[in-house]
Amino acid sequence: MDTRTCFQHVTLYGQTAREPAGFHGEVPEHFTLNSPVGVAMDRLQRIWICDTGNNRVLVLDQTLSTILQILQAPAPDSEGPGALEFRMPFHVCAHPDKNLMFITDMGNGRVVVMEYAARRFGFAFAFGDQADNAGSPLQDPNGIALVLKPGGGYHVHVNDEFYHTETDKMRNRCVRYDEHGKYVDEFRTVIDPDGSRHDLYWPQGLSADASGNLYLANTGSYEVLKCASDAKIDADYCLQGDKPVVAHRFGPPSGMAVLNIMRDVNVIGKHVFVPDHVANTISVYDLNGKLRASLSGMRPSWNHGDQPIESVTDPLYYAIENAVLYSPYAICQGEAPDIFFVSEPMCSRIVKLRITGLDEDHPQPAIEMITSLGARRDQPGGDDADPMFNCLTAITALAPRKVESDTGFDLDATLPDWIKFNPLQRMFMTLSENLTRPYALWFDTWMRPLIDRHPVTEVMARGSLILDAGNWRIKACLSAEEQLLPADGRVLDGCFIPGDLGMAVYHPKTALSGQVCPGSPLLLVGNFNTGEICLYQVDPLGKLLNYGLPFGIYGQGEGCMRGPQGMAVSADGEVFIVDSLNNRIAKWQILQTGQVVFIKNFRWDPRVSDRHPAAFAPCDVALDANNRVVVVDQYNNRICVFDRNGNDLWCYGQQGYWEEGDPDGSKFMLPTSLAIDGEFLVLNDLVNRALKLFRIEDRTLSFVGGISLFKLSLPQGGVWMPFFMTAHNRQVQIADMAYNVVQVFKY
Repeated sequence: MDTRTCFQHVTLYGQTAREPAGFHGEVPEHFTLNSPVGVAMDRLQRIWICDTGNNRVLVLDQTLSTILQILQAPAPDSEGPGALEFRMPFHVCAHPDKNLMFITDMGNGRVVVMEYAARRFGFAFAFGDQADNAGSPLQDPNGIALVLKPGGGYHVHVNDEFYHTETDKMRNRCVRYDEHGKYVDEFRTVIDPDGSRHDLYWPQGLSADASGNLYLANTGSYEVLKCASDAKIDADYCLQGDKPVVAHRFGPPSGMAVLNIMRDVNVIGKHVFVPDHVANTISVYDLNGKLRASLSGMRPSWNHGDQPIESVTDPLYYAIENAVLYSPYAICQGEAPDIFFVSEPMCSRIVKLRITGLDEDHPQPAIEMITSLGARRDQPGGDDADPMFNCLTAITALAPRKVESDTGFDLDATLPDWIKFNPLQRMFMTLSENLTRPYALWFDTWMRPLIDRHPVTEVMARGSLILDAGNWRIKACLSAEEQLLPADGRVLDGCFIPGDLGMAVYHPKTALSGQVCPGSPLLLVGNFNTGEICLYQVDPLGKLLNYGLPFGIYGQGEGCMRGPQGMAVSADGEVFIVDSLNNRIAKWQILQTGQVVFIKNFRWDPRVSDRHPAAFAPCDVALDANNRVVVVDQYNNRICVFDRNGNDLWCYGQQGYWEEGDPDGSKFMLPTSLAIDGEFLVLNDLVNRALKLFRIEDRTLSFVGGISLFKLSLPQGGVWMPFFMTAHNRQVQIADMAYNVVQVFKY
């Protein structure tokens, strides 16, 4: 099979922007952003926002109440580079002395420069997407900064986040251009005066101070580097620092869903702002790296009128949103020294803040929210529009999968002694079976024919559940030929708590005690924050009801979990859960009584493979046709395979960048999730921005093909931050937590 064509895009599901390009005027009611990243104020005190998930750039007045321009393309009515639509505009940087705005257009591998006046926004030029003056084109331009040169004028520095070559496979780079976009030079390593090296590893944010120093968020190494922008660069692309270059170093985050990843750095005056290396906080340092303040909680200082209450979670959602910074990304100066604008991609909004006490070096400055832009992304779907999602993390199908009738599973052999040899427990199990059997018979005879006429039956047969984590709810959709359609809003309803991340469906072989509809599937939902797994059943009207008690408790001991992520359930009720912050897989067992009992924890034995000395770092798990437990070991860039008892079998994969068409599919970069469909395994290779297909063999995987999705448009199947997915009958559905859509492919 051709490695370029094994996946074909089918459809996308989810609502993005409503306003057309060129729109201007008062911000519409229910106006939404979609994972906005970059934000900056121009010399005329207008706010430029990279509305990244909507592939557009917005310009608003400083009150955030009036849209001055929506740019879907730099110059949509022209020809040439100005007519090329934005694809993931990421960071924006104002020229200090000219009416120019520099925008990293990541998906197009270029920097776009816009010129502006009081009532005009025009395309000036673009650069970086062509080889120039011995410099190779940008691959993934991220952070950007204009730096004052010693003799006057400015250089433009751009972080090329995932840049790599055949001879330099792992080092990324920071590229220097002149103000007109002409390539000057680049560096890939910063060397301390003591000789220690700091290779650029996934560099993202970039900023500069008035003295000409660069501050670089070296995200893959969890550090901020500081260096003179005009320092000497040798033939090996190493910049020689004349002072210690590590301004700040942080511990790595634990697990993909932990959002305290240091992605950006912003220098404003004499302060260095580092958003979110501490969760939901902006850490403020002086220029010498000393911590001065931590910005987190805030209070609203405006009367914005009534916020629409359209669901039971809205009051709590608004209360939290109005009181905390939620995973802040970028910060810029506003129209006054104490005014700042902050982007919050995870809840898709921009906030305008007044921060007082920074100049006094107060450890807890007062923060007031003046206003915010971006309504809650929770509009329901209808006949003319898909529903709206926010931080979409998982999708799972409800239809049962074909399983072998005899799996060779011996329940008693796996149960702990307190269950196996407890006479009261055994009596309870026998009583439960005896009571459930006649109820199930009555239900199937009298109630099942009535339920078969209800819309819930259609959802069970061809529906999927979508975990809309940012909105704390689960939504349903129906598969109809080559599209997804919103299910009746009354079919599935429920209120979920913040932190729900992964889902799994269990189809019991026999009716379970306490089921309203015996034999119907159970939904398991894991909460990353609490370490608990909640179970839900479906009632005759299709509502989600709690089933039994949640299991698991936050902690590190036996039967405890920290940061549960992916889950899988066998036909025999074995539950395998990624206990990510404890670096292990937890195995539990669902009993016919409705109890869920802890069985064991297991992890990959590092002695099995000397190539991978790092800690086991699972992110997702699935079961193959032979009930082997297949785990994505994310930070070790591999797939680990266990038997159902947790014994190591074999592993596959190695660290490396992969290009579409490369016949070696074993090169992984932070693989995040997987799905198994019969003999096939589908892998989300996150940093390679690729969807890969493998055939499952006895002791290995054989690569079938893959497709690069990052730089495709949304209608073509583009993805940004794909998370959990499901695959069935040669179709894969992927939840994208940044674009906030479901992308569907067939293979």
